[in-house]
Amino acid sequence: MAVGIIAEYNPFHVGHAYQIAQIKKVSGAEVVAVMSGSFTQRGEPAILDKWTRARLAVLGGVDLVLELPFVSAVRSAQDFARGGVRLLESLGVVDTLAFGAELADLSTLQRAAAAFAEESFAEELRRLMSQGTSYAAAVTKILSSVTRLDEKLLRQPNTILAIEYLRALPEKISPLIIERVGAAYDDLTLHERFSSASAIRAAIRQESPLWDKISACVSAETLDALRTAEPVDEKFLFRPIIAKLLTARVEELQKIYGMTEGLEFRLLNAAAAKNFRELVTALIGRRYIASRVRRLLLYFLLNVTAEEVAELDATTCARVLAFNERGRALLRKISAPIVTKLTKHLNRRDLYERRRPLEPYQKILLLDVLATNLRGLLFQTPRPMQKDFATPPTFIRFT
Repeated sequence: MAVGIIAEYNPFHVGHAYQIAQIKKVSGAEVVAVMSGSFTQRGEPAILDKWTRARLAVLGGVDLVLELPFVSAVRSAQDFARGGVRLLESLGVVDTLAFGAELADLSTLQRAAAAFAEESFAEELRRLMSQGTSYAAAVTKILSSVTRLDEKLLRQPNTILAIEYLRALPEKISPLIIERVGAAYDDLTLHERFSSASAIRAAIRQESPLWDKISACVSAETLDALRTAEPVDEKFLFRPIIAKLLTARVEELQKIYGMTEGLEFRLLNAAAAKNFRELVTALIGRRYIASRVRRLLLYFLLNVTAEEVAELDATTCARVLAFNERGRALLRKISAPIVTKLTKHLNRRDLYERRRPLEPYQKILLLDVLATNLRGLLFQTPRPMQKDFATPPTFIRFT
């Protein structure tokens, strides 16, 4: 049986390689990574395309990389965790989920995960949110009371995800915590070796990227990919959003996933913004953090409705992005349907014509293609569309 990881690898760095080495040291098993595609959980475009990131992950020790579909990848921490776990469980070859956390105390994290099922938790959550507290802040406050942990620790993204993974895990999959080393998830300072992906991205976005310092934090292959990649910039989302708002109708906006509590009216009013940053700022409120706003704007652009999400959450899709020889052997053991050649399951006309009914897994693939196409617009010179149809999985042989 294999060990599963749910990741973004945005970009893949030495901290990720360390985690994989520790997993293999402890388990001796193959590692399957379920990785976000064109956009991340925060609603931001990935710094490198999904095939490049998957290839770098395999070079860094992962045996098989599958795409975490957009419908799960660009969601709240709870849904991100559930989607990743659901996909790994469907494979039939994963009996362990490994994840990093600032707190490696499994019993405390399990106590926090169990608290969500308590009736008192739901009551206190409703009370705090009725006072205008955001969902995330309310949950942190309650869990701090239950676990006696500092709220600052509970606000760490990896601690939040660890708790959500434990909530989502079925009995047949065991947790394996690998304690994080080096920089915290949101530490924007580049360190000599272990730096966060956030710090690496921030260093790359500087007018004069700090390549010498970045080189200490990533492999030579990742460094080369980062240095040669054209910068992707979410600011280019602004005009498509405004263009779509010009013809938007309130009743259509209300169908979009996450468009609740009058957000449709706030979005229409925010159309007076001068740029993307200003648009996001106009939508942020006490209960709406920037990552939720960014996700909402992507749902709006891609016309992701609440009805569609409910349908797609009930299924899975295992699309292969990259693998090595161990991963190839593992693919033969997987019980779920595997997507290696997209054109066997979807074609270009499905993007523009609804001439045939699509299965739920095909709708997942369709949304992933649209997300890739959207990311292709976020460059100074827009990229050609339909890259999903032309790009096969990467196979890396042992040397």
